[in-house]
Amino acid sequence: MLKRWYKKRLKPDFRVKDLFSIDWAEFKAKGIKMVFLDIDNTLAEHGSRQADDYAQRAVSLIKSFDFLICILSNALSDRIADYAKSLNVEYMAQANKPGIKKILQKLAELNIQPQQTLMIGDQIFTDIWAGKRAGCVTIMVEQRFANEAIQIRFKRKLERFLFKRYENR
Repeated sequence: MLKRWYKKRLKPDFRVKDLFSIDWAEFKAKGIKMVFLDIDNTLAEHGSRQADDYAQRAVSLIKSFDFLICILSNALSDRIADYAKSLNVEYMAQANKPGIKKILQKLAELNIQPQQTLMIGDQIFTDIWAGKRAGCVTIMVEQRFANEAIQIRFKRKLERFLFKRYENR
């Protein structure tokens, strides 16, 4: 029963090392139009207000395929606004992931279907779960930085357990 729940609600459609490991041309060919990106440990170190070189290059690559980009974060808006401005992309802060209200609002505003959207993040219990609930294609990237709050480290242990137990079965 837990296996079925994991596969339906939490299992990412794809798992990759980082944003440069994604075949963006393939997703463009499949009709993807929009990319939601998590910020903390997907693009940046937790607490960052400015994009580093990795994030600048990754967003530039994604933009080169003409995808719409929106940073989607549970963090407070002042920090996310600064960060998004440094990349010249849209953002939605305080998204309350795995809630999907803000995701669906943005998609409705842009007249884009969830299946035309990628949700990319580093955590299954926020990013991937939200993407699955909204009907998006989900991609899980490896966390960029090891320094994390205790509650995130706990979730990472649970993620590793689920991956070991249910992946490739």
